[in-house]
Amino acid sequence: MKEGTFINIRKLAALDIALHGRLPITTEFIFGVFGIAIISILTLSSNLILGVYLMFTAFNYVPILIYTLLIGKNAKKEAKVEMSNLRYYGRKYSFQQLTIFIPLAIIILSILQELQKH
Repeated sequence: MKEGTFINIRKLAALDIALHGRLPITTEFIFGVFGIAIISILTLSSNLILGVYLMFTAFNYVPILIYTLLIGKNAKKEAKVEMSNLRYYGRKYSFQQLTIFIPLAIIILSILQELQKH
């Protein structure tokens, strides 16, 4: 798996923090995990398929939230390459972050990327 082929989840978190600030991005991802999980639980009783889909979407936010908390103030350093060519990487990551809506995709990619590093 080439770095340029798939979205790098850690770089996505770093770039988001570098561009928008740590607090707004951390807040967004906390809502992504807990807010969507609560909505999915409330939805399960009326629409099982939508409820499960929303739960998988909430699960997708977990690795991004973890990366956001780990990266912290080092976001600009971690996203240095991406920040140097924001036109290219901004487009790349803006489009590829839609992967979050594919059930379990972000979790699987995060695990694969971490295993590949070690």
